[in-house]
Amino acid sequence: MNPTPWYKNFWPWFLMFFPVVTIVACIGLVVFAIGNGPDMVVDDYYKKGKAINLELTKFNKAKALYLHGELQVTADTVKFHFTKGDASKVNALKASFYHRTIQKYDFNTNLLANANGEFTAVLDPIEQGAYTVFLEPMDGSWKLKENLQLPSDTIIKISPEYK
Repeated sequence: MNPTPWYKNFWPWFLMFFPVVTIVACIGLVVFAIGNGPDMVVDDYYKKGKAINLELTKFNKAKALYLHGELQVTADTVKFHFTKGDASKVNALKASFYHRTIQKYDFNTNLLANANGEFTAVLDPIEQGAYTVFLEPMDGSWKLKENLQLPSDTIIKISPEYK
């Protein structure tokens, strides 16, 4: 009686199956972990801290000008108009929308003044979620900030308070 070769037996394949599956799963998890790193990590905290201090002066300037407004962001448009404060010299606003957790959903748009005194822009389709919006004039002399849920048909009141 001739013995059968090892590769025709059940037990060698059964014993190799679990280590091979474990190795393939580990490689898959490593590839997944490298490709999906966190977006919110800051490399240089000192420079970021200096930038935050500069931002605070812009918020203080908006507070000194007593700027208040109402923002409405629908699925495809943004509307903003000032309700208080002196913003007569502003012809356009820069609106920066930052998703709270996913950086690839962040976007910027320029709001242009119309004849009604509103600043408007048309948007590409946006992802639903929690955003932080920053409004500032094109010269960047002051800044307003608000946290909101997008898209929404409700009107959000914006004031120069720290949030």
